[in-house]
This record gives sequence, C-alpha cells and structure tokens, in this order.
Amino acid sequence: MNNQPQTYEGEIALRAALAAGRVLQKKFYQARDIHSKGFRDIVTDADFAADRAARAILQRAFPQHAILSEEDKLPPRHAEFVWMMDPLDGTTNYARQLPIFCVSLALTRRGQPIVGVVYDPIRRECFFAERGRGAFLNGTRIRASAIDSFARAVIGCEMPRDPNARALALQLLANLVRPSITARIGGSAALSLCYIGAGRLDVYFQPTLSAWDVAAGILIVREGGGRVTHLDGKPATLMGGAYLAGAPKIFPELLKKVISSQ
Repeated sequence: MNNQPQTYEGEIALRAALAAGRVLQKKFYQARDIHSKGFRDIVTDADFAADRAARAILQRAFPQHAILSEEDKLPPRHAEFVWMMDPLDGTTNYARQLPIFCVSLALTRRGQPIVGVVYDPIRRECFFAERGRGAFLNGTRIRASAIDSFARAVIGCEMPRDPNARALALQLLANLVRPSITARIGGSAALSLCYIGAGRLDVYFQPTLSAWDVAAGILIVREGGGRVTHLDGKPATLMGGAYLAGAPKIFPELLKKVISSQ
C-alpha cells in the first residue's frame, strides 16, 4: 500500500492488517455464516478468519505482547504493549455486502496508541500512523479539514445498539446537521475516524464505542491534525465510551454544540 513504516512494529502492524484484509476481500461475495452476539450485534465467519490471520502474524513477531480483539474479549495479561484489534469493523455492512468495512489494528503502550492501521480492502485504502510521524493514506500524507465555518461541515456518525444511546445519537445528529451541509452514517467507526484525519469528514461522533473500535483511529486523527475527545471534551482515552472527533478550527464550536445538546 506504499506506506513506509519507520519502526518494526509499524511494519508488522501493516503486514497483519493486510493479511486480515485479504481474508475479508476473499470472503466478501461468498455465503455468510452469521450469528447473533447480542442485541443488534452480529458476528460472521469472516470476523474470526480475519482475526486468526492477523493474530498469527502478531504472535509470531511479538510473543511477549498482549492482544485484545473484539472477537476475543478476554482481558489481556498485564503487559506494557497491547495490540487492540477489530478484525472486521462494519460487520453489519459486510454481512449485507455493503462495501464499507475495514480492519482496525493498533499497538498501544501503557494505554496510549503508538501505531495505528486501518485497512479498507475493497478500496485498497490503507490509513497508517506512527506517533509523532504524521498520518498517511497509501503513503501520501493526510491532514484534517481546514474549514473554519460550521456551515461548511459534513457530519459523520453511527447508530448505537443501546436504545438510550441511540436516542442521544439522534438528538445530537438533529442538532448538528441543521447548521451544516449534510450528514453521513457509514457503519464503520474506524473508517469514519480516518476520514476525519483525511479531511473527508469534518465531524464524527458515536456514544458507545470500545477500545478496539477507536485505538487506531484516534492516533490517525491526531497525527492528521484533527481533534478527538470524549463527548464532555475530556481527552480521548482507550477506556471506551462516547467519542467526538473533528476538524481543528471548528472543534471548539462543535464541542459547545454537543455539550449543550445533551
């Protein structure tokens, strides 16, 4: 994908994400084996196959590192380095053969992302960042939007599974879309965060996300010059919950709108 990692960890992260992506691409048009994991939550055979492909590479290169994956939610053993992985972010899209999904993979050190990869195998777009070295799409530097007026903003969001969180998301969407150009619901949190880092979206929010959903995307947003916090404006952590990301010049206004809407 023409990204040039500066570290061995970055090289392995790219290799693992691309391996998982090849599995997803190969299986995309095949019959799906779909199971329910809970309310409005599904998993497919492709989720597990992509997980295995990436995990094999990570464990071979870094046997001492812990791995926390959406498809294996066992708490990792105490480790300085933890890989956070969603092998298929956008499972509902994938199950319906909607081509908006990705592999999301991040290496964290003491709770901070230091390498992030988000790979869209259908478009063959690979978003990549290493802390302090910028964010890239297929080797080309990306940057968050430079818009300075909310009236020019394109809003991105997702619909949470939980009914109360969904009601909050709809309320926020209604209040944010009125003064903006339009809104988009993509179905993949990791890709939407990357689109903030690349300037494709100007605002993104979701009230209920897990660490593996956001670990890579947070780094890519930050390295692209964007802002990402929790909905109350506190710095984004990898503890999960509600997240808000946006273009830097409109972020103060965005945060005020979000806080006043809750």
